[in-house]
Amino acid sequence: MQIELHKNTAAILALAVALGFFLPEPAERLEPLVIPALFVMMAFSMAGIELRLGAGKEAATGFLLNYLFLSGLILLLAPVLLEEEALVLGFVVMAAAPPAVAVVPLTKLLQGDVRLALYSEALSYLGSLVLTPLIISVFARGARVGVEETAEIVLLLILLPILASRQVGRLKIDPAIPINAGLFVVTYIVVGLNSTAISTEAAGVLLIAFARTFLSGAVVYAGAVLAGVDRPQRIAYTLFASFKNLGLAATVALLLFGPRAGIPAAVCILTETSFYILLSALAGRRDGDCRIRARP
Repeated sequence: MQIELHKNTAAILALAVALGFFLPEPAERLEPLVIPALFVMMAFSMAGIELRLGAGKEAATGFLLNYLFLSGLILLLAPVLLEEEALVLGFVVMAAAPPAVAVVPLTKLLQGDVRLALYSEALSYLGSLVLTPLIISVFARGARVGVEETAEIVLLLILLPILASRQVGRLKIDPAIPINAGLFVVTYIVVGLNSTAISTEAAGVLLIAFARTFLSGAVVYAGAVLAGVDRPQRIAYTLFASFKNLGLAATVALLLFGPRAGIPAAVCILTETSFYILLSALAGRRDGDCRIRARP
């Protein structure tokens, strides 16, 4: 079976991380590419999302799981488990970021409720225009970052890509190519700039990354099972409770607080990729069990 690498996000992220560790030197020279790479990635990612509100209570639940539950968990753990201000600020930026745009296609791949994911994503990105600068300005106040500075970055990296997405959607370009290319560039640069720190100083960061990805996702999935939520909705809710837009978080952290503030996003790229691989394996096992039971 032929594998199209440009559509395999997990493989591309793994390659970017590996190169960041084993060939980090070019990352510093390539740092100016972070903003244009993220802009292109965001524009093509949002091209398939209709930015209108819908699905009512379900969409609001996905939004709250990401911005209340997941962001709250990050903001609670970071100041307790970390002493270095730059690392804490990196997690503050992550908490302020909207959910990963990849939640929608990942929901589809895992046979979840795509419509729910789509509306929750739209609501989250519209809300992020206010929430992202607000959270950063409130929780990073000691770093002397004001609302105006963060609002300018949000306009550049969220609002303008959203506006551009209305046009790039008309282009006859496979969106997987620019999306994964942008993910590769941002991930490589962030990991390359912090390769030494990630491998030697990130124990506390890794603990938070595990909790805000695996633990949060497992808690929400288990809670949804107990509440009698159907599996397609459980999948969507689990992803919103465990995935942040780490490309955006890494870029904003680099711009506002320097390279070390990008370490949390770099480490969480590893845990989110691992968590998706786990969910995919569990989904495959479930499908296999269903096929076995269906045999006469």
